[in-house]
Amino acid sequence: MDALDAILASMAKATGNVTPPPATESESPAKATASSSGKKRKHKDESPQLASSSPPSGIWNPQVEMPLDSLALRKLQEAAQSHTINPAMEIARQQTVRALCSKIRKASEDLGIGKLPNSAYETWQFTSKLTVSEHDPLIPHAGSDYSGLFEELRKAGATKSGATKKCKELTRESERMLRKFTQQNFVAGKKKHVHMAVAEDGLHQLTYGNSVVKLSAAHFSKLREMYARKQGCSGDGSKMIPKARREFESALFCLLLRYDSLDGGGFQAALNEECFDVLLKYFDAKMECFASPLNCRYSRFCSAFLDTDVAFGSVGSFFDFSPRSGCFEANPPFIPKVIKRMADHMTTLLNVADGPLAFIIIIPAWQETEGWQQLNASRYNQMHLRIPQKQHGYCEGKQQIRKTRWRIASFDTSVFFWQNAKACSKWPVTEKALESLKQAFKSKQADERDALGLRKAGKRVRAAKG
Repeated sequence: MDALDAILASMAKATGNVTPPPATESESPAKATASSSGKKRKHKDESPQLASSSPPSGIWNPQVEMPLDSLALRKLQEAAQSHTINPAMEIARQQTVRALCSKIRKASEDLGIGKLPNSAYETWQFTSKLTVSEHDPLIPHAGSDYSGLFEELRKAGATKSGATKKCKELTRESERMLRKFTQQNFVAGKKKHVHMAVAEDGLHQLTYGNSVVKLSAAHFSKLREMYARKQGCSGDGSKMIPKARREFESALFCLLLRYDSLDGGGFQAALNEECFDVLLKYFDAKMECFASPLNCRYSRFCSAFLDTDVAFGSVGSFFDFSPRSGCFEANPPFIPKVIKRMADHMTTLLNVADGPLAFIIIIPAWQETEGWQQLNASRYNQMHLRIPQKQHGYCEGKQQIRKTRWRIASFDTSVFFWQNAKACSKWPVTEKALESLKQAFKSKQADERDALGLRKAGKRVRAAKG
């Protein structure tokens, strides 16, 4: 069992969904409209076509981008300029995070409980960001909400009093380390340059001092073009002037190191390109509510970190994003409180939308969680599609550094189609669309591993059932 499987198994056990009850693949609330019938309808792709020298590929589609209000984009740029990042700062931040992770492991040993999942730190920080204003994108402060970490300790066997005591100790220690981090002088680091080279294994390698990060050639090309587009440059970025190239390599190093600091992999199993293509074809969904520059399908997306991600097209956190129309794909981190907060935010947006607004939401089928129940019961839920675990797969969370891209799903998946009335008319949920999505979800892990000559436990990986 790998790290992501361990995370999902732990959460499933905690929510009482170890063995989900059997269900039909397609479930619709009683209020499902007649527009969900299987009648054939024509759907015109209204996505703006962008001038790009790169065709759509497995890892992204550079020819489609969600149009956004120019005033909102200017405000976003102003907000991003208030943040300072550079390689030396990001290295020091990662060192602080890893020191805190070590202290979390020590706390679990002191409590005499089982080993916590690698995602424990992420759970602490991501959950806290939902309730309090964080002073740093990764390091909690004295006023941080430690409920996420508390729940992880309790699930591992800690008593309520023991978990509370350790959480308070860790929060105080995090505040101390945050103060130490902010007192450092990172100005000297701006004078050094990131060095980029291609390693023997074909991965692109970026080095700053003793710190090294890597990514595939395909992801390097993707991020270079996304960066160039954000800077207003034409082409794929391969002809940037030396100064611009150095700035890109510095931004890329900071981006990769930021996500490398998250050992839990972001709690996400990303959709494959066929799923995105289906959602684009039938629903004109061309923007993700929860993505990163590394796994985004399109060049405009919401992500967790505005400071490192904005240079590559991010519009910041989904919880600060307020669209009034459009169709959006949402595959949030698999944290129950994040899913609940997402549902609350989407409800608010749909209540005030003056145009067709829709969200296609992909989460584990954890029926006992509050977020799942809210998504299923909402008046905006026009359809619920449940896909059995063995009949689908996802992309690896850290595909930019792995030899393989695919994984078989570790859980049943729920796909909710939330729409207001105007969206129901514009993008009806038809049987043809649902069937196309189910086919697109099928795992490609077996074919990929066979093509690479890989084995699992001495045997070829079995293909997902059709």
